[in-house]
Order: sequence, then C-alpha cells, then structure tokens
Amino acid sequence: MKLEEKIKAAEDGALEPKLSAGEGFIKFIRPAGAGLFLVLFVIVTVFLFTAKGVAVEGYEAPHDSAYYRERLSELASEIETNMLPKLDAEGVAVSFADGRILVEGCEEGVRAVRQGVIHYYAEDFFVFKTN
Repeated sequence: MKLEEKIKAAEDGALEPKLSAGEGFIKFIRPAGAGLFLVLFVIVTVFLFTAKGVAVEGYEAPHDSAYYRERLSELASEIETNMLPKLDAEGVAVSFADGRILVEGCEEGVRAVRQGVIHYYAEDFFVFKTN
C-alpha cells in the first residue's frame, strides 16, 4: 500500500491506528475491569458495615446482649472486673449512668475497649468518651 493510499484510508477511517501493548490490554480488559471493580466495592462495603469488633483473648461473655439489655449496671461491672484486665487498658473507667454505660479514658484505651465490647455486646449500650 502506497503512502497516498494509506493517508486516504486513514482519512476515510478504514485504517485503525496501531495500539501499543498496554493500550490493547486496557481496551480488552475494560468491561471486565469495571465489573471487577464493582464486585470488589460491594464486598468491601459489606465487610466494613457488618464487621464486629475484635475478640478479647481469654474473655468469654457470660451472657449475650439480650440478657444485659435490662441489666446494664451488671454489664458495666462485668466489663470492669473481667474484660478490662484482659485488655490491659490502663486509665479507662467504666461506669453506669443515665441508662447507658460510659467508657472514658485516653484515646488508645477507649479504642481497645470499644473494639472488645462491640464484639460481644450491642453498641447502643455504650457511650465512649476520650480525654
């Protein structure tokens, strides 16, 4: 094919420009890549919104959230006497007031206690405050 014929064919749209290896791969994978992104997005979103806290090593909850719903002061003392020593959360105070359990202390300690208690008990039982 002569140069003039190639120019005329390119102007008419008959010749498709050569794609580099990377461009060809992207053009080929584009629909599957979009689908893969959507699937991963859904999986991560579901995981993040349904994940519970981290289990506390060596701690076994004596009762579930349904039992403690009407016994929050008992749950506060359970956490203070049995869970806090296993978390090694120094400077964290647990108290019962106004129908909720207040956990307050330094940011790191409160974060550790929060992760532990929401693994075993309903999060709406608690108020977390950092100093």
